[in-house]
Amino acid sequence: MAGLTANYEGGTAFRMECRGHQVRVDQPADNGGDDSAMTPAELFAASLAACIGHYVANYCHRAGIPTESLQVYCDWDTAEKPRRIGEVAIRVILPGMPASRRKAVERVAASCLLHATLEHPPQMSIEVE
Repeated sequence: MAGLTANYEGGTAFRMECRGHQVRVDQPADNGGDDSAMTPAELFAASLAACIGHYVANYCHRAGIPTESLQVYCDWDTAEKPRRIGEVAIRVILPGMPASRRKAVERVAASCLLHATLEHPPQMSIEVE
């Protein structure tokens, strides 16, 4: 099983460590934080956008489609009971894509690891020591 560690830094900030890399999260001032980094929800959306982008870029490289202007936008809304991200909208901008490849790029984007994980949620456990 893969893993990472979230280390509390004080206030509302955490520093995640995985394979020698670090990423920080914090909360905006209106939620008690210093707004020194993305929130966990923003990092979640960023991870999804980056995962989709990775899969699309790999496909484009194999198919000879230019990727210089590739962008992935991710918008989301929250839902209640329970509070969660309730809706996610992804938009892949790929100016050099031939129209004949649109469906293939959509299939590749939908096959990314994180998209598939959201479509088929993992078993989760939480243990407090």
